[in-house]
Amino acid sequence: MELNAQQLAASKFKTGIASVLAVPGSGKTLTMTNRIANLIQEYQVPPESILALTFTRNAAKTMQNKLKTILHDELPRVTLSTIHAWAMWLLKEEGKTFDLLHGKEQLRFIRAIMRKHRVVMSPAMILREINLAKNNLILPEEMKELYPGDFTMNKIITVYETYEKEKQKKFLMDFNDLLWEACKLLQSHPEIREKYQSMFQHVLVDEYQVRRLVV
Repeated sequence: MELNAQQLAASKFKTGIASVLAVPGSGKTLTMTNRIANLIQEYQVPPESILALTFTRNAAKTMQNKLKTILHDELPRVTLSTIHAWAMWLLKEEGKTFDLLHGKEQLRFIRAIMRKHRVVMSPAMILREINLAKNNLILPEEMKELYPGDFTMNKIITVYETYEKEKQKKFLMDFNDLLWEACKLLQSHPEIREKYQSMFQHVLVDEYQVRRLVV
């Protein structure tokens, strides 16, 4: 697949902030792959200063396979990762101790809290609401202010509160915690933020989403 004029312009972009808006399957990953290659081969950017983030493992693997044929031995010097894996690496690198809670274990964890509070609902639905709140960086106490008098939402908030407390006691994080805690770490510690800004001068994100809570 060859790049069209707009994709080529994005792949040749060197410094500053660029955002590519495109529909699924239109070649965003290919464009980003070519931009990484151009930064290294055309603009002599050190591979170690490039951080390339994707949302899924499949996208990361696709990008890695495409770059392998272009960069050869230089590819391992580029940091190419999913956003969650990189956030986990960052937190571990900065001395955070935790285990990851996900999949069936996470649902079992939620069910135990629901039994404790005698909440009868779908665990998957409660988890969706918790994830939505956390994606918008909304804490349980802030969520209470958004849903005063809403019986169902207040039951969910009760589970959310206990969920957060129990995870902290057991040194657990879920996938949303990885992003949230990495964000807080970089925002609240200028010296840590500057360290990684110095390490990675070129940050490329394959896909991102902006979510707003509608109430």
